[in-house]
Amino acid sequence: MNKKILVLGLGQNNFLSFLYASLKSFDTQFSITAPFYVEINKESINETWMYDNATISKRISALSMFRAFFCCFFSRHFYTTCFFILFVEGKIPKVFHFVIKQIQAQAFFIQNKNFEDFNTFHFHFMQYSYLRELFLVPKNKKIVCSFWGSDLLRTNDILNFYFVKKALNKATTITCQSLELREIILSKFGRDLFDKIQIAMFPIEEKIYTQMDLNYENKKKIAVFKEKFRYAPDKINILIGHSGSTYNNHLNIITALKECRNKDKFHLIINLNYAISKSTKKKYTKELNKVLPTIGCSYVILEKFFTNEELAVSRLASDIFIHTPVSDALSSTLLELLYASNVVITGSWLPYKTFKKAKLNYHEIDSFAELSTKTDLVIENFKSEKELSRRNKLAIQDYFFNDTTIKKWSQILN
Repeated sequence: MNKKILVLGLGQNNFLSFLYASLKSFDTQFSITAPFYVEINKESINETWMYDNATISKRISALSMFRAFFCCFFSRHFYTTCFFILFVEGKIPKVFHFVIKQIQAQAFFIQNKNFEDFNTFHFHFMQYSYLRELFLVPKNKKIVCSFWGSDLLRTNDILNFYFVKKALNKATTITCQSLELREIILSKFGRDLFDKIQIAMFPIEEKIYTQMDLNYENKKKIAVFKEKFRYAPDKINILIGHSGSTYNNHLNIITALKECRNKDKFHLIINLNYAISKSTKKKYTKELNKVLPTIGCSYVILEKFFTNEELAVSRLASDIFIHTPVSDALSSTLLELLYASNVVITGSWLPYKTFKKAKLNYHEIDSFAELSTKTDLVIENFKSEKELSRRNKLAIQDYFFNDTTIKKWSQILN
């Protein structure tokens, strides 16, 4: 018998395809449907073999909308949420938005016979706007709710708390990527959820690691990449942050690096490649261009969304990675750069106990005041630091390249 999974919530492919491709390869009995899947990487846009989306009807008929209206009219969840938004938040326009979106979600379920033939409903990203369908799941079905990281660490408004708390109470299983994140869930939403929570890392995308292996000793290709994207050929290249999001603390890092005594020896790289809107990028680039010339070192701001091969070579082209975001779960970028033998400096406030369990070598700082001293230390001992970092490649292969992760997901989603 097929094990049918309906994937809902955030459909952006940060983790989805790696997880479900691995799951389907591990056990071909799984049938996975992701109606709202969105691929952000143009190279992978046709790599949807793991999804069985053909039978899903996304076009909603007038009859389904009509029936959805009456279903919502008699729904306790519908009324309690409307009253909460109206009388606790006091936001009338938000009530109308909720009503429209909830009727649309209900109509989508009705159009597809309430997905009665599915066994498991897997919801990604625990945020109000991605959980509307959770309250429409038929009785006696398995509901799995998966936190990604920022949904737990960066969302605090009262409606979101109310909605997520209700969703977690209804869930069969809750997943997160580390023990630290489990503790945050319990502290935030209640310790009665303890028995529901499973620690399950998302599988890593091995394609980029294969590409890094192929180019690890290819000095010519790395040199061509450096020239094309204005990396320094004769300095230590320091990558700041993993995306364009202001949560990466680029400005705090740059300000802290002003105090370095080895500024003539390094070149800063900031890639505003994703996780930032066009309007925000324009404003943020102006801010960066205002601050960067005052630091006294060379730099480049990139806005390029790399191809898979370029991304792999970019990991090999940088030497130091400074990763001190406001919050994080388990950073795949950090893991990739450790694999590429970058010396990593990160924040001690980030929940990276898993990396420590894997015995990976990297530096931590407790505050930005420590960053210049730590960076100078790394630069002045660069040869020995690089030697230590090279050991991370084998440690990552031993700890992360195995079937343990996907076996656990198979048990959770079965």
